[in-house]
Amino acid sequence: MPGELRRRRSTLSFKDVQIAYLMNGVNSVERLHKDGKASTATIRRALSHLRTGGREVSTLEKWIQENLGVGVRGRAAPQAGQERVYRAQQIKTSGPFLRLPLSALMVNKGEVVSVRFEKDRIVVRKV
Repeated sequence: MPGELRRRRSTLSFKDVQIAYLMNGVNSVERLHKDGKASTATIRRALSHLRTGGREVSTLEKWIQENLGVGVRGRAAPQAGQERVYRAQQIKTSGPFLRLPLSALMVNKGEVVSVRFEKDRIVVRKV
């Protein structure tokens, strides 16, 4: 290791992307992404921080929408009447549990739901 050249990191941080955008515009961000030096997540994070800082980011937003997509993870939320299968999960401190999206019931954070546990099913209702 002594005598070997130190390798520079191959990817950039979101701050590097911010600087590139502010100095040279969206073309520099596009080049960084094309060359594999800036990941999609890094570019999105840079956009978020630029927006929070009150910077004009419409061209970057447009480029992200056209080239990187909407960035939604996972599958779409279930619709009322749709049936889905979920795998039971477990953490070290408790028994098995299910993570169920409640958007189909139009339940928001903090609202109350009624849950009835039966032998072979669980019934969830909005109160």
